[in-house]
Amino acid sequence: MCGIQFILATTYKEAYKEETFVEFEEGIHSYLLKKEKDPANKFGLLLNLDMYGETILYRDEIKQLIGICEGLIHTYTKEDKDQQVRRFAKDLKWLCMEAIQRKKHVFAIGD
Repeated sequence: MCGIQFILATTYKEAYKEETFVEFEEGIHSYLLKKEKDPANKFGLLLNLDMYGETILYRDEIKQLIGICEGLIHTYTKEDKDQQVRRFAKDLKWLCMEAIQRKKHVFAIGD
């Protein structure tokens, strides 16, 4: 399935060997883009990631992602698809908290 894998690592080499990741599925991405209408909004950092490229997120961006995850968890509560959004946001928030605690980066690698 296409999407972005969020991986906890220090280098690209380590990221490509890591087997633990959080998947930002294309279906969830599309759903959020439709619901949010403006990709530059409060969830912009997440929604504007390149689905086919590679991005390294550093400490400040990781903190932003934690805020985005909290916003998603509180905003998306009604529909069935919202539960998938919430599950993804909780998993990504956990990964981001681990990155800060372990002093690592989050690699966003598209398929």
